[in-house]
Amino acid sequence: MLQDKLRKLYSNFKYFSRIVKTYTLQKYNIFEILVLWSKRQLTRFQFLVLSGIIVGFLGGVAGICLKTIVHYIQVNLMGNLSEQNRMIAYGTLPIIGILLTTFISRYIYRRREEIKLSSILIDIAQHESNINRKETHSQMVQSAITVGLGGSAGLETPMVITGAAIGSNFAKRYRLGYKEKTLLLAGGAAAGIASAFNAPIAGIMFSFEVLLTGIVFSDFIPLIIASMCGSLLTTVVLNNDILFILGKRELFDYRNVFYFVALGLVSGIYSRYYILIGHKIKKILQKFKYGSFRRALIGGIILSSMCVLFPGVYGEGYINIKMLDQGNIHSLINQHIIDFFSGHEAFIFIMLLLTTLAKAVATSATLNSGGVDGNFAPSLISGGLLGYTFGYGLSLIGFNHVPVTNLMLVGMAGVLSAVMYAPLTAIFLIAEISSGYDLFIPLMIVSVTSFLINKYFSPINPEMIHLAGEGKIFTSQLDRNTITQISLMECVEKDDIIMNNHSTIAEIYTRFKNTDKSVVAVVGEDGYFFGMISRERLNQVMSKTDQSHIITASEISEYPNGFVMKGELMQNVVRKFEESDTWYLPLVDEQHVFIGFISRYLFLKRYRALLKELS
Repeated sequence: MLQDKLRKLYSNFKYFSRIVKTYTLQKYNIFEILVLWSKRQLTRFQFLVLSGIIVGFLGGVAGICLKTIVHYIQVNLMGNLSEQNRMIAYGTLPIIGILLTTFISRYIYRRREEIKLSSILIDIAQHESNINRKETHSQMVQSAITVGLGGSAGLETPMVITGAAIGSNFAKRYRLGYKEKTLLLAGGAAAGIASAFNAPIAGIMFSFEVLLTGIVFSDFIPLIIASMCGSLLTTVVLNNDILFILGKRELFDYRNVFYFVALGLVSGIYSRYYILIGHKIKKILQKFKYGSFRRALIGGIILSSMCVLFPGVYGEGYINIKMLDQGNIHSLINQHIIDFFSGHEAFIFIMLLLTTLAKAVATSATLNSGGVDGNFAPSLISGGLLGYTFGYGLSLIGFNHVPVTNLMLVGMAGVLSAVMYAPLTAIFLIAEISSGYDLFIPLMIVSVTSFLINKYFSPINPEMIHLAGEGKIFTSQLDRNTITQISLMECVEKDDIIMNNHSTIAEIYTRFKNTDKSVVAVVGEDGYFFGMISRERLNQVMSKTDQSHIITASEISEYPNGFVMKGELMQNVVRKFEESDTWYLPLVDEQHVFIGFISRYLFLKRYRALLKELS
């Protein structure tokens, strides 16, 4: 019986394979044909689960490859260098990395604008979650060079973009809908984070907090499966030298709560500094065109200078946190400077503090000069440095039993929470990588305090605030998100009645008799919009005059209470509909040439359809 079923299933697959190869215009390999066949055999939910496994596996492979490549680049370049040669490497490799990345971006990928995390959010809101296929590999190549050669940034954002691109293109390949495509996009991103840290819960939280803001999902099981697959693959393949694992910590003591509250305040202030210094350097470097070698050179010089003065800002920085976890503070400071000041503890504290401040400068120089990377890892490392420095300073001034290692761990969560506006991601990430689930209370205290301080200054992540204002990305407001997805041209009436301003009202009346339209546009010879005439307005005029062959359209046309400019935000159109209390608004271009009527009915129809699709 079982053999018959298997034989029938195999025959079914062979027949389907022949059909696909014979009649489809696209070319599919045997794996893709198997997936297509599975799609026909499985229910929608079952196929989404299968898709989650495949996307999670591919996202995990991408993340593992990237981390492994960067690890071995750094080991081979910096592994056995003397102190003097190490300083030379700090002064040259970061510049080379930024310039080489700029060259590849400009001449190989021919990129005209920077691809960041916000680009994925724009794709979700504006482009039906379609991500350019080249992002499945371009981010990996460029970020490996940037970070491998000393860029003071992280690989997590490139992993997220790569995983999201894998999920989006997988869904597109197999013709899945918007909801399914967005879900697999988020699953690929979650797999990227999960594979980077072997932290599946953090990957899921990141997708919900950052990528899926304002999007309602009920089928989140594929997202969980994708994150789990990415993490599982990391567990099997990577060793502890590459993974960021912190095992040394102390048990939480409620008597230390004061330290964590104080660290939460300090983390909030530092995170604000981190964001502001980033915007300051970005503003300076944006004076030069994106992709220009002058911009890359200036940013590279700033970065290399920081690396020479403060070696702790070189590269991702995870190795430095591991060193601090082991009590090896001197690895973060230039040995010549330590020798000059005889290793005095107060001097070491000052150097740790300056390194923490310099990390924000070095990261911003890397991100804005042409490097391909993100803020995820730098905010973690900065938080770790801040927490350790804070604990070291408390011990220095006489406090006893200061949990320095715990302060370092929760400091990482505090800065990540505030910089990325993702407190849950920060809490679960640190809990997972340190196996410190007993630290949930201090993690919550520091993360929430730091997050609220920065939320006071900006309710939305400062990197996203202008995009949210322009309606290019989703926010927590579901109604606004739905309106954002509606384009002006979707609401334009077809076959509008357009009359010349010299037309008589008799001619207009004849046109009205042969259509169900309720409004006519009055334009000049060059298409310039003069006004509009409603059916009711025309009937009123016709009933009061017998000179319908003499009175022209321009004499009775009414200028609307509002009109819509081409390219205007849909939120503004909705507001104008409410203010003017009308069913039609004219759409005009910059020269005031009439394009068509925006219909309130078409808008509401599209709005209801989107609500149904997203619910």
